Order: sequence, then structure tokens, then C-alpha cells
Amino acid sequence: MRLRALPSSLARITFALFLLPSLCAAQGAQQQQQQQRAQQQAPAQPTPQQTPPPLVVPPEVAVEKNVMIPMRDGVRLAADVYLPAKGGVALPGKYPTILERTPYDKTGRGDIREAIYFAQHGYAIVLNDVRGRFASEGAWRMMIDDGRDGYDTVEWVARQPWSDGKVGMVGTSYPGGTQHAAAEMNPPHLTTLIPVDALSNVGIAGFRHSGAFELRFVNWIFTIGGPTAKRALHDPVIKDALAKQAEQMRQHIWQLPLKRGTTALKLIPEYEDWLIEAMRHGDLDDYWKQIGLSVVDNTKSYADIPVYHVTGWFDSWTRQVAMNWQALSKAKRAPQKLIIGPWTHGGQGRSVAGEVEFPREAALSFLDWKLRWFEHWMKNADNGAEKVAPVRLFVMGGGDGRKSAQGRMQHGGVWRDEQEFPLARTRFTPYYLRADGTLSTQKPAEANSSTTYRFDPSNPVPTLGGNISSNAGLMDNGAYDQRCRANVVGCRDLLPLSVRNDVLVFQTEPLAEDVEATGPVEVKLWVSSSATDTDFTAKLIDVYPPNPDYPAGFEMNIGDSIIRTRYRDSLSRAALMKPGEVYPVTITLYPTSNLFKRGHRIRVDISSSNFPRFDINPNTGEPLQQSRRFIVADNTVYHDRARASHILLPIIPAK
Repeated sequence: MRLRALPSSLARITFALFLLPSLCAAQGAQQQQQQQRAQQQAPAQPTPQQTPPPLVVPPEVAVEKNVMIPMRDGVRLAADVYLPAKGGVALPGKYPTILERTPYDKTGRGDIREAIYFAQHGYAIVLNDVRGRFASEGAWRMMIDDGRDGYDTVEWVARQPWSDGKVGMVGTSYPGGTQHAAAEMNPPHLTTLIPVDALSNVGIAGFRHSGAFELRFVNWIFTIGGPTAKRALHDPVIKDALAKQAEQMRQHIWQLPLKRGTTALKLIPEYEDWLIEAMRHGDLDDYWKQIGLSVVDNTKSYADIPVYHVTGWFDSWTRQVAMNWQALSKAKRAPQKLIIGPWTHGGQGRSVAGEVEFPREAALSFLDWKLRWFEHWMKNADNGAEKVAPVRLFVMGGGDGRKSAQGRMQHGGVWRDEQEFPLARTRFTPYYLRADGTLSTQKPAEANSSTTYRFDPSNPVPTLGGNISSNAGLMDNGAYDQRCRANVVGCRDLLPLSVRNDVLVFQTEPLAEDVEATGPVEVKLWVSSSATDTDFTAKLIDVYPPNPDYPAGFEMNIGDSIIRTRYRDSLSRAALMKPGEVYPVTITLYPTSNLFKRGHRIRVDISSSNFPRFDINPNTGEPLQQSRRFIVADNTVYHDRARASHILLPIIPAK
């Protein structure tokens, strides 16, 4: 989710926390160790910051605040309307209208700044609080009402005297999801969309992730959604209780699974109910396929309009955005465009991702970029926006690997236009896991070969960067050297993750020539376990050789993912394993585009945990998020002639 400035009591919270699942130990000694770690990792109180002054709306823009828009069920949703003006007085006329529907408070500085920009360029702008949030009436239900409400809001806008009947939509993350929800209801006056890093297909990846749960949404409820719930905004006592709870996240994380009525979330039961249901509802069924939560399951009803799909290689929605473009490109006649940069969540205006820096041209002048799209589709401007390539990708890599003036590793990269995604010229190439720890295009010859490691849920592998949407405090997103460091949850030392006994490392010899991988990535394993249910994780890494700035090299994460083995055969139906029996599993990483430079190594790490990105599997086979104990599992990966585990890389031939 995109983070926004929080109201007064939360303004001091300058970091977004991701949760670690608490797997209650059966023995008192284990519980004591967990409590000690929680105390040791409790965050220092951040220094209070002054609230910036409110933005001043210039005289060439007029704004009418909290216009109440009636929905079909009688609930009214609040909107602020920005219009072109002179001396603060709205000019007469009809304008194409840009709509954003947000749960993050329509009075946020970023939204107002964007509204002013578009109003100055001859558009009406409507910023709308979604149902149950901030000034809007009704009860909040994560995305469930945003299809109908989106339809009603679009059609209300089109009827207003200042609207010319064309309605476009913008928004990042959750507001990107509200665009898709509205389009799935096909309102007649919806003209075009720019969904950025958009919430979608959440039962596949996003909320649930190949059966696991992405803990960023536990964090979202505890630190963003809950403290800004309507009851909290109207009751200082509730607001204070929820704000204090948000400050105690590093203590809460050791006590998962969430038990109803045991935290301050009981004060806002609709938020507690949603979180518990989402964490326990593992099967990919109609619950996750309804309008507002999935695009790929609702393409038939989706409006046939031009859409520019935007995401980044280190965004939390990369895979889902690519899925949306692929599905809608096949199903619709209107142009569907896709752009993927080297960005983290909401980072389209930056050329950095975590500890890594890219060339300046990686960043977009994002408002100007969006304006060009709207000028063509809403004002019929002959600016060539419709002629841009169907797919524009930033191919990462090729840099010198030295530190920039800002202290980041320079990874390099270039923009490239393509006609499809995946690329038609892709050669999907298996790189096989070998018994000696190498990664090779040569299939193993051994008749029997495997590696067994012990997965202890009380000591999970820490997450270091990746496709997540928090960028401060407990978790950082983007590209990071895969070495532990101080203040990283789960790191008990300063050593590389590769030295852990529960991380299996497979890497190529130094590359004799550049190798480009652009497209979807899968890791196919043959596995067994002593448990009836466990997880397997995979991470793709670009290993830099040593240089004077990085004497030990730089192990840059490219992508990662997970599979909960009860969902190995189908995301729609769980089936426990038989201990010791061998099963094939597929781990689907997010797509990427990276040039592994000559002299680098391609590496794949296999393990069974990656937190706080994902919840930890207790290995017990009990119902999801209802376990009060855990067991240690011996997990085995096979790499022999008949069970040739491998990563399938989308290799692009050199021109």
C-alpha cells in the first residue's frame, strides 16, 4: 500500500512495520526467548517531526470541499472538487474530469498537489474518500464496495455541469485498485485509466501469495488502516489506543496468529474481522475472485477503454500488473500499454531502489507523463500518446558496480520498447541445481542426489529488500546486498545470508559473457519434508565480483517468492503432504529484466522462510493462522537426473 501522511497522533510514526508471525513455542524456554528477542528489537521512539504547513491552492484553481455523492444504497461519499479558476473563482465551462478514489484521505498533500497541477492544465479533478474512510459515510470493507461505488461516482461526475462527460482515473496502490474495481463495472462515461502499482489479483499474490500471507497487510491494518478508521478519528480514546498499538508492532509480531478480541483492533471490529478472514482464507475461490479483488477473473465485464498499466521491478504488485496487461490485451480492443521501471512501490519519480542506483533517465517526470496520456484520450491532442510501444521496459544491469556520490551501488540499465511481454524471442532456459552448489545449464547426471536442511520456524531467514511496499523502519524494499546488518529483524549477526545452514546456495561460475533475463521466472523443485505442510522459498541474485568499493562483492536480490506446500497442486484446494514423499513444486517469482554482466554469477537461494515478507509456516499442518505451536521440519531438495530441480530463466539472445 502507498503510505500517506497520518493524522496528528500518528504523525510521529515515520516508519511502516511489517509483521513477523509469532509461533508460540510449546515449551516455556522457547516463549522466554521470543519475549527477549521482542524486547531487544523494540524500536526506539522516532524523533517528532513538525507537520508541514497545508498546501495553498493558487488563485487559478477553485476547490469545493466535502461534496457528498449519493450511492445507490443511500450512503454518501465525500469528494473535493478542483476546477480551473481565475482569482479563486471557478471559470464557466465543461472540462474532462480526472477522478481518484482513495482510502488515504483526499486531503493528502500529494493528492492536492496533483489536483492543482491538472486543474492548471484545464481539467476538473475529483478526490473522493472511499466508503467508510475519513469524510465518507458507510462501513469500510476492503475493496468489496469499490466496484459499485466506483460506477456510481463516475456517473455522478459525468452529470455535473462542469464535466464534459469524459472521466479518467488515477491513483497508486489501493487507489489503483479502485480504478480496476470501477472498470470491472463498466460505467458508460469511464474514458481511460492510469492504474499505478495497482492492488489486484490478491488471492494469487498480494494478500495471499501462493498460499502464504503477505504480512504487509497485517502492518497496514495495525499502523495505517486501523488508526485512521472512522471510529478512531471521532473518538480520541480509541485513536490513542490504536496509535499506541501501532507503536508496539515489534511486540505484536511475536504473538501471531491474531486472536479475535485480544488487541485494540477489537475497537474497530470491521478491520479485525477482515484481517482474520484474509489471513485464514487460503483457498483461491470466489472470495478472492470477486470484483475489486481480481482483474484476471473479471475481464469480461471490464470496460473496453485505453489503460496504461504502470509498475516497477521492485514493486509489490509487479506480477499482478503484468497479469492485468496480458489479460486485458487479449480481451479488449482498446489500447493497453505497460511500462515497468526499476522502481519500488510508488517510486516512478526516482532512480533508486534500496541500496542500488540507476541512471537518471530511469525516473519519470510523472505528472507530465500522465498529462500526455490524458491530453490525447480526453482532449484528442495529437501528441502521439497512442503510438507508444505496447510495452516499455527498463533493462537493469550493465553498470560498473561502484558507489555513487550518494553511496549506492551503480547497477546501470537502459529503457527498451517491446511489442509483447513475455518477449517473443525469449529462450526459456533451465539452470539446474547441482550437488556441489553450482548452477548450470547442464542437467545433473547422478541417479540419487539431494540436500536436506532443518527449518526452524523460531529462527526464520530475514527478508533483505524485495517486492514489498514498505520503505522504512522494520522492512526496506528494493535491491540490497544480501548480508545481515544491525537493526534488521531476524538478523542475529552481520554475516551474509548465504552462510546460514537453512539457506541452500546454487550459483554459476563467473559468466564468460553478458546474460539478459527478461520476463517471468519460475523455480521448479522436487522436494520432501518431515512435516505435512511447510514452505519453500526461492531468491534470484546477481552476484557482483569484488571491487574497491565492495571488497566482498555485492549480492543483489533480483526477485523472490514462496510456495506453501499444501497448495503445491492447486491454489484453489489445499492438500497436506505425506512425510518423506517426494513432490514437484513450482515457485513463481515476480517477472524481472536484468543483465547479468560478464564476470558476475547468477545465484539462486532456496530456503523455507522469508520474513517479514511472508508469514512463517509452523509446519504443523493445522488450519491457516490458527496454530499455537510449531515444529522443526527437515526439508529436502532433490537435484539428480530424474528430479532435476532448476530455475527457468527467460534468456534474451544477444543481438
